[in-house]
Amino acid sequence: MHRLWLVIVSALALMGSAQAAERLPIFDTHVHYSNPAWKPFPPKKAIAVLREAGVTKALVSSTPDDGSLTLQRHAPSIVTPVLRPYRGTIGSGNWTRDPGVVEYLAERLKKTRYAGIGEFHLFDSSEVDGPTVRGTVALARRYDVMIHVHSGAAPIEALFRVDPGVKILWAHAGMSEPASVVAAMLERFPTLWTEVSFRSGDIAPGGTLSAEWREVLIKYSKRIMIGSDTYITPRWESYARLIDEHRRWLEQLPRDHAEAIAFRNASALYRIRPATSAARSTTRQ
Repeated sequence: MHRLWLVIVSALALMGSAQAAERLPIFDTHVHYSNPAWKPFPPKKAIAVLREAGVTKALVSSTPDDGSLTLQRHAPSIVTPVLRPYRGTIGSGNWTRDPGVVEYLAERLKKTRYAGIGEFHLFDSSEVDGPTVRGTVALARRYDVMIHVHSGAAPIEALFRVDPGVKILWAHAGMSEPASVVAAMLERFPTLWTEVSFRSGDIAPGGTLSAEWREVLIKYSKRIMIGSDTYITPRWESYARLIDEHRRWLEQLPRDHAEAIAFRNASALYRIRPATSAARSTTRQ
C-alpha cells in the first residue's frame, strides 16, 4: 500500500511538472514587420520566431504595407494584417499633415481585409482636429475596424470627441501613463482597449506584479491585450524574451484573467478564432 501511494504521488508530481512546462499561448496585437527586418528575418524565419515564442496569432503592420501582406501569405493561420498610414517619406512625425493619407488608406481598405488601421502616432491633441485624422477615423468607422494609436491620454480623449463610437486600441497603455490613468480611461470609454507592449517593467518591477497594476489588470481584464512592438530589428532578435516577460506577470494572475489578456480578448475582439492546440495556462489561482 505504501509503495502504491509513492507511485501515485510521483505520478501527480510528474503531471504537475509537465503542466508547469506548458506555456501560456499569446495573441500578439502589436507586431511590425517593416523593411529593415525583411533581410535578416525573411518570412519563414519571422514566422518561426513567432511560433517558437508560443505566439499563435499576431496582428502585423509594416512600413511599407507590403511587409505585413507578405507575412500573411506565408502564414495566414497566424498573421492578420493591420494597415499603417506610413510609407515612403511619410512617417510618425508628418503623417497627420499628409493630404494623401486618407485616399491611400481608402484604396487599400477596398482591396484587402485588414483588422485595423495603425499603429500610428499622435503627439498632440491638436493633430486630431485636422482632416487627415478625422478622415482616418471615418474610414475606421466605415469599415468597422480598430484604430491602433500610440499616444498619451489626451489625444485619445480628443479622438473620442471626434467620434464617441470609434474603437481604439491604445498602444503601450499610453507608454508612460500610470495605472490609475489607464484605469480611468478604460472606465470612461467603453470602446477603448489597450495593449501593454513596453510596460512589463512597470507592471511587474523586478518581476513581481505591482499591487496597483494587478488591480487594473483584474478589473479590466477583458479590455487588455498583449503586444511586443517589433518596431526595430533588434526586437525581433529578442522576441522570445519580450513575450516571456509578459508571461511572467501573467502567471501571477488568476487563470481566467491571464488567459483573457493573453489571447481570448484579442480573439473575440478581432473575431479571429484562437488556435485549438494552444497550451493551457498554468497561472496561479
